[in-house]
Amino acid sequence: MFSTKEFIEASREFVCVRLETFENKEHQALVRRILNGRFENTAFCLLAPDGETPLTRSSRSPQNILGAHGRGPSAEPGSNEEVIAAMKEIADDYSPRGKVDEMVLQDFHSFRQALNVASGDQRLLLFVAASPGDVERCRDTLRPVFAHDEIIGRFHLDFGSAATDASWAENVSDTWAKSGYFIIQADAFGQKGKAISQLPLTAGKSDIAKALLDANRLFAETEERKVYSSHVAEGRSENIFFENEIPYGEDHDGDGEVDTRRSGKGKGKGKG
Repeated sequence: MFSTKEFIEASREFVCVRLETFENKEHQALVRRILNGRFENTAFCLLAPDGETPLTRSSRSPQNILGAHGRGPSAEPGSNEEVIAAMKEIADDYSPRGKVDEMVLQDFHSFRQALNVASGDQRLLLFVAASPGDVERCRDTLRPVFAHDEIIGRFHLDFGSAATDASWAENVSDTWAKSGYFIIQADAFGQKGKAISQLPLTAGKSDIAKALLDANRLFAETEERKVYSSHVAEGRSENIFFENEIPYGEDHDGDGEVDTRRSGKGKGKGKG
């Protein structure tokens, strides 16, 4: 449902935060707080503008808390219509005060993670390779670009870090410079990528927007949607594995340790 036009439009009334729970301990701790000490690989909750006060209970999906048994009006159980109506009802209680030039831009913990997520979501990735002194200027350039009606929510964005991304170009073909804006298409399993367009750091807003839209148009025409079951099976047969920074697994009993399989019972560790 997250990719439907109606849900995307409704979500623009919110600050949407996607936690990177297997790459960042602080993010995982936040999920535990939302789930009363437990940890599961998906959790959903709506918070007040203070980022602390829950406006809904927490659960695994929007349908679980805004659907037939949540705050949503009477409608077909689990329908997008019901969830979106509930989101609008909550949003009507608040007036946005933020401005485009103040928006927080997406930024992953590492390029390898950004490439992997872009592959999973089947979106193009705009990677910014810039010196620390140029990064803020690049952010200022990109804020209005990523607020554009035809761009918002359709791309992933990552700013390179000297600490984690020194070798990013080793896994990307067709690059011709060490710095710039790189529009990258990830491979099927997010292990490698191809730069399908690149611009210098001096590029203006209109040039970047045009490059993104042109690249996405071609991407939409050629990229085949993944079928989850066959994609997972193929990955297993090819022994594809993404090594997380934090051990993979869930903690349903909230004891602070990843659950292990015992005598065929309980939850086991898995591969992403």
